[in-house]
Amino acid sequence: MTDAHVERAALALFEAMLDVPEPERDAWIAERTRDDPRLASRVAAIRQADRQAQLQTGAAMDEMDEEPAPERIGAYRITERIGRGGMGSVYRGERTTGDFAHVVAIKIIKPGLLSDSLVERFQRERQILARLVHPNIAQLYDGGETAGGSPFIVMEHVHGLPLLQWIEAHGADRAERLRLFAAICGAVAFANRNLVVHRDLTPSNVLVTGDGVVKLIDFGISKPVDDATLFADPVSIGSLSLTPGYAAPERMVSSQVSTAADVYSLGRLLEKILPRPPSDREYAAILARATAADPAARYPGADALAADVAAWERGLPVQALPQTRTYLLSSFLRRHRLAAGAGALMLLLLLGALGVTITAYAGAERARRAEAARFAELRSLAGYMIFDLNGELARVAGNTRARAELADRAQHYLSALAASAAADDGLRREAARGLITLAHTQGVPGQPNLGRKAAATANLDKAIAVLEQSPAPPALTAPDLAIALAGSAAIQSNSAKQMDVAKSRLSQAEQRLAGVSAAQRGERWRQARRVLTRSQLEMATLSGDALTLGRLSEQLDQASRTDPDRRTARLDLAYALYYRATAAYFTDKLAEGFAANRQADALLATLDRERPNDPLTLYARAWNAYVAYGNASGLPDHGAQARDFVALTRSLLDRLVALEANDNALKSFAANVRQIEAQALSDQHRFAEAIKLQRSVVGLFVQALGQEKTPILLNRLVTAEVTLGQIGRAAGDVGLLCGSYRSAAARMDMLRRDKALLGFVEALGEEVAETLKTCPAAGAPPSDRAVPR
Repeated sequence: MTDAHVERAALALFEAMLDVPEPERDAWIAERTRDDPRLASRVAAIRQADRQAQLQTGAAMDEMDEEPAPERIGAYRITERIGRGGMGSVYRGERTTGDFAHVVAIKIIKPGLLSDSLVERFQRERQILARLVHPNIAQLYDGGETAGGSPFIVMEHVHGLPLLQWIEAHGADRAERLRLFAAICGAVAFANRNLVVHRDLTPSNVLVTGDGVVKLIDFGISKPVDDATLFADPVSIGSLSLTPGYAAPERMVSSQVSTAADVYSLGRLLEKILPRPPSDREYAAILARATAADPAARYPGADALAADVAAWERGLPVQALPQTRTYLLSSFLRRHRLAAGAGALMLLLLLGALGVTITAYAGAERARRAEAARFAELRSLAGYMIFDLNGELARVAGNTRARAELADRAQHYLSALAASAAADDGLRREAARGLITLAHTQGVPGQPNLGRKAAATANLDKAIAVLEQSPAPPALTAPDLAIALAGSAAIQSNSAKQMDVAKSRLSQAEQRLAGVSAAQRGERWRQARRVLTRSQLEMATLSGDALTLGRLSEQLDQASRTDPDRRTARLDLAYALYYRATAAYFTDKLAEGFAANRQADALLATLDRERPNDPLTLYARAWNAYVAYGNASGLPDHGAQARDFVALTRSLLDRLVALEANDNALKSFAANVRQIEAQALSDQHRFAEAIKLQRSVVGLFVQALGQEKTPILLNRLVTAEVTLGQIGRAAGDVGLLCGSYRSAAARMDMLRRDKALLGFVEALGEEVAETLKTCPAAGAPPSDRAVPR
């Protein structure tokens, strides 16, 4: 055997041995390695490494005296011990300061367990883990040392059951088990993106609350990725816990692990969550790739594993198997209506099929009937790609660019057919509808888009022209025309100069829908009505028109009660509550608005659990949380709720920005929320953190500008630069103050020349100008002069 083969065989034997009773293991191993001394030696080494890990965290450590639990730690009173392990004990803590009620879990490490270097490393890792804010990760709040010198951490107290117990207690079916696994993968992927590896993913380290929310716990042994300083000692914090059967093979022989270790553990978790169906080649391939002995052979990350599981669940091709034509075709035939989990792969397959059809059509010189049949086939395939498949792709975040490319290619063929002599009015209307679909992925606000507003506007204008010239009755043209007009209005309303144009287009859309008789109002009409109402609500929000917001939100509420699609109905109801809360904010009815926000968040949280990472749900919940923060901020004794909702907004936007890297509107929104947090940090005199965060705000606005430097984004960038300067002033940083103000002043001059400087930004101009008079000349060396006030 080669070294690699010996290693793989030894790891396989060790893993199988874990199911053998302890007294029988030596004989069991000896029997299977009798003729291979190298294999026997390697298995013995792995078992020794396993015993060493257990010695560091297991029964031997239980003999070490624990420091008696203090009566209180910081602001928390210790009420009871709720857990005990090799590293120490976990206690329930209750906040005693009286400003607000809070229950936490406090983990105290046994004295003497960590060396001085490991204590220092533990503190550094604790700071990293505190930044892991994710709905499916138990939050780390605080940490320090007890009077006796034992390190401790304060974390979120999770009321729930371990994963496998919850599944058994609730009789979870296959869909529910896969939902839980998807949530676990999402949390692990988030941690890995933040360069943290959990390293001990086991069923006991995954809790599930009563309402089915996953919470990953025990990140205390996790490690930042690629931090060479963490491997200076032969023993590390990460090596203080290792669960055989779930730990990656490389953990048996080395503390240097990557995110591939978490992928291995996820594969083992999946096998426990959903036992292997008999004769299921795809599922077996997924498990084999996730738990491959060689880290390089595993999935590149938790997201990739989750995507393959989702593809398998929907009957789509999985990446764990070779992508042969035979396999892809068989998968296609099993399920014609493809789902979004394998969007890029399906795009290639469909475009290949489309190309074959087009070639056959172009070169055919057969009978007219056969030619007409091919024409119809091409039309059907292009329509399927741009409407049906695109609609399914829209339900999964991160596919915006693929959707745009798919729609663009399919629309090219559809438009070519519409321009041919054989085209009828129905085909031309179909092409117009395709242009509308393409425009929404390009740049219509309110959903993931690429920020290409000029291209989106041009396609919407083409569609409107085709639909207005159609001789078809209003029932066939009005819904598409209304959606196109509403989309155009949404783009135009982002420019102060075009508000009148936007209002005119919404009025035209209203008239078109009203022209369809009640008896002819089908599903497409109801969809158009929903799109138009939301566009009108957004216009009212931009105008601060509380009266119109109240009227339209009630209209949306009533429509949701008769919609046969219950998921859409619940999303509409959540939107109605959100806009009702927005109207209350404008009229200073903050308590009423905050109550509506909380109702909306409960609805949206349920929708998010049912279909994790659905972009429309995440968008709606982020905006609702943002308005909830505004309402709570104005209410007495609601400071904690305000902080919770701004943190929720940030976490939702972080999820969306990570998934939708091409959406500039999202970056702008995320920047606004970070700016709020930066100002709060500055008020707390945490200037280094505030400056770092506000610099990221400026960076996000610069990215969001993209190729189209819209006046609104430029004004927001100016505001961000002024805020950065103000934080610099508070911190006593003359260079930061003056540099930020100079950049802001230059942008103000440009906007002023274009007559695009907004009033609230213009109001900052005087302060900026007066401050710059006292700043040293650009490029001058720093001086000891006081910070300009």
